[in-house]
Amino acid sequence: MKMKRAVTLFLCIIMIIYIFAGPAIFKRYAVDYRKSYEPKPNEPEWKGIIRFWDYPNLDTTTGSRFGWIEKRIREFEKKNPGVYVEFRPLDIQNGRTTLMAAAKIGAYPDIAPVGSDWFFISSGLLDALDEYITDANKNDLDKEALESISYRGNVYGIPWAARGYTLLLNKRIFEQRGAELPKDGQWTYEEFVDSLKKLTHKGDRKGTGSTYGLNGYINPGCYNLTGILMSDGAQFIDSSGNYTFNSPIALKGLQKLYELKHKHGVTHPQFGEMSKGQAFSTFLSGKCGVLLADAWMVQYIKNIGSQYGIDFTVAAYPSGEAELPVYMNDIYYSYGVFKQEDPLKRKVCAELINYITDESFTQDLTKFGYFSPRKSGSLIYDKDDAMYAINRGLSYAENLPRHKNWQEIDAVIQYNIKEVLNSGKSPEKALEDMKTQVNKYFSYQND
Repeated sequence: MKMKRAVTLFLCIIMIIYIFAGPAIFKRYAVDYRKSYEPKPNEPEWKGIIRFWDYPNLDTTTGSRFGWIEKRIREFEKKNPGVYVEFRPLDIQNGRTTLMAAAKIGAYPDIAPVGSDWFFISSGLLDALDEYITDANKNDLDKEALESISYRGNVYGIPWAARGYTLLLNKRIFEQRGAELPKDGQWTYEEFVDSLKKLTHKGDRKGTGSTYGLNGYINPGCYNLTGILMSDGAQFIDSSGNYTFNSPIALKGLQKLYELKHKHGVTHPQFGEMSKGQAFSTFLSGKCGVLLADAWMVQYIKNIGSQYGIDFTVAAYPSGEAELPVYMNDIYYSYGVFKQEDPLKRKVCAELINYITDESFTQDLTKFGYFSPRKSGSLIYDKDDAMYAINRGLSYAENLPRHKNWQEIDAVIQYNIKEVLNSGKSPEKALEDMKTQVNKYFSYQND
């Protein structure tokens, strides 16, 4: 009897222990089979720090300039534990100078937006990325985008965006001044000048109530004026690498700019002096009827700038003897990888670029007012008449000349154009000075 009670007591104790401790014990040793189906992060062959430098890109829906790239970087780091991206913003005005200086002393980053920059591509500073771009991705790139990243049979960048220029037209001012909008956004140079004359209205002596036909901005790296300069067929550097902006048709284009301000009097008084932001502000405040503008400004007005209440449209550059609305543009925005000693690190750098620029990001380009370099992204603006028209106009845009010293040549050209507009230097004298000042960059055979 005593034995039976002892057994019963023992079993009761075991039961009590099981009730209170069992769940913890089972939880500790239980196998969660669901975990075997959860995706595991990549285990990269290389781990370490990648230095990434980039320019700001304005998200016109939020006002953020780096939020998108920081988000993509965090996602990549999460997918690749042990890989850390050290991000550094580049100044929009001086960033390229910073990159060139860093390259000269060997202190450059691992990744930067130089994949379509002829200086960096042709100087042997970048790694070829052919093996990291799939045939499908390469075939999806526009022909011009692929050409912009290619040098001597290799690919040195991965494009993710294309940029354009346009003419912004204030419809309200056109209506008030009795000027007709160009039909289908196309006009001849004569029609363009006639409209600007009608749009220009001088207010009182202090300038109150004045509106001006045209405004724009001049700075190295800005090409919004080239649609006027090249309207009769002028080029800056030909396909053989020769400087050609000293021809009769180049003079004619520069004379057009000179006459718009000094003869016809249809430009803002400070045309040629204003920064991009200042010139844009004159359009936003209704001070000018037409702005020679960056395409992203269209999306800015629709989103962040909607409070200005501007009723606007876009138009192509006026056609001259060239008969097409031609202009020049630093079109493609591409990332490149600077020379890497470790092939495993090079591979991870390429994977990061591919992740940031992959097809899933294409639709987000509309937030920046950019266009897709991919054939599969040609219709991202199919429901946006203004941006769709600008996108079509990219077919008339010429990419920057393939010359190692183009940035220095461009600075000379832009300086002399400013002199024409602001100091009254004659177009003939300006072309003569340009030729003299850029000669040193053409004393050798180009690649």
